[in-house]
Amino acid sequence: MMFEERFRFSGSPFRLAPDPKFFFGSKSHNKAMSYLHYGLRQAEGFIVITGEIGAGKTMLIGHLLDQLDRSNVVAANLLTPNLEAADLLSHILSAFRIEAAGEGKASEIEAFEDFLFDQLNHGRRVLLVVDEAQNLPLKTLEELRVLSNMEYDGTPLFQVFLVGQPDFRETMARPDMEQLRQRVIATYHLEPMTREETEGYVKHRLTQVGWTGEPALTREAFDAIFAATGGLPRKIHKLCNRVLLFAAVENVDRIDAATVETVLADLIAEQTAAPSVEAAEEFRRVAPAQVEAPKAVEDIPPPAGNDRAEPVIDVRGDAPMPMPDMAPETPAEPAPAMTPPPAGGSVFDRLKAGRTKAAKAPAAAETPAPKSATLDDVATAIAAARVVQREHQTADIAARAAEIAPPAGAPLLAPRLYGTDAVDAGPITEIDGDDDRNGVEGEDHPALADDPSAWKSSVVASINDTRDELRRAHQSVARLRGQLTEIDARRRRRREQIDASLGRAETLLSEIRNAWR
Repeated sequence: MMFEERFRFSGSPFRLAPDPKFFFGSKSHNKAMSYLHYGLRQAEGFIVITGEIGAGKTMLIGHLLDQLDRSNVVAANLLTPNLEAADLLSHILSAFRIEAAGEGKASEIEAFEDFLFDQLNHGRRVLLVVDEAQNLPLKTLEELRVLSNMEYDGTPLFQVFLVGQPDFRETMARPDMEQLRQRVIATYHLEPMTREETEGYVKHRLTQVGWTGEPALTREAFDAIFAATGGLPRKIHKLCNRVLLFAAVENVDRIDAATVETVLADLIAEQTAAPSVEAAEEFRRVAPAQVEAPKAVEDIPPPAGNDRAEPVIDVRGDAPMPMPDMAPETPAEPAPAMTPPPAGGSVFDRLKAGRTKAAKAPAAAETPAPKSATLDDVATAIAAARVVQREHQTADIAARAAEIAPPAGAPLLAPRLYGTDAVDAGPITEIDGDDDRNGVEGEDHPALADDPSAWKSSVVASINDTRDELRRAHQSVARLRGQLTEIDARRRRRREQIDASLGRAETLLSEIRNAWR
């Protein structure tokens, strides 16, 4: 028999999956919720929430999203771990259910900008919640910071909440995270519950499923639960589920410390046999008398005057927001500093400039990859071939003039390879001149010596290929110019629509004020 049926519960009170309807406001959770609401009022920058595994971070975010007025805020969760910077924007589009018109980064940026401007036009803010932020690479965090710079006439269009484990505090304290820290307006570390809060939490969860006092739990039972779990909700759920199952199977109506200790001994025995050391140390038998409630971390008050603290907190609301020190005991080794993108231009321009700079950076591999020939390389090779060919022709003509006399009345043929007619008129199919005189001989060119006309075909093919490459390059530039012009026109039309909407709103407000007076 399941314990829900035995004790006539309407559901499972200690499910591991977060359910916002079971939210319990401990002192630490309520304070974290205040920080999140403060960030929503500011409607810009980053809010950082950290906490131990199983401390209730996901439940906290779920409760926040459950409270949001969807007519004012559009929110999405990003749960993908180890997300690379190149894939960040596509995952953000997927989280907000945005479809790009085309393929590539430019289309994704344009689709995201259209979405942000559309939400602004309807009076809604855009919020992205990134869970498990400690798993994000540094380049992804920097890309997220660049995207958060999107604004219109000083109005931010995009806000981010970063939620992660304590390791993320060390990441934020790195020297190369200075730019991101300056965008953080508040941060808070979620603490475990106290002994009294643990008892209230267990009773609250039981009450939500119709608990009326059966089974009864003694004060000593709550002491044992807190001693074994340290006030972490996820551990409380695992232990209480097993305690209730034991009570149902053994027909126990009163749960005391001995009952909890019996179940705890079984859990420790199971976890000791587990291959994972981390799993084996999840629960420890601790005497309740030896357990003290964890002390809450004292918040550091915001700096006074023009003093600055790290990370910088921008307190522009009506409530002062304290910030605990995020510096780790042993700072992580700093990574190479990231160069900030230029302040001017749109986000599209800044991202494009960043990609161009990255493309120009030298490769880290020991052996460079072979580089394909460019138009400049082909032109240089052709010019060098012409110089060598002139030298060979001059020497060859001088040598043959002394040995072979030209036929009587035969016109003297001048090579036309170096003129402009063959290049400008169209594709070259043949170069006039005597094969013997125009051929290349010598030890340095054995292949051409066997076939005196081979150099002609080679040079002709190179010139024709160069002309084709130039023609295709001109066509590509023309297409790109047309696409950029079209994108710029759409952006201007979109801004004009927003200006018109704002103008109508201001006119309406003026009419309302006049009518009120």
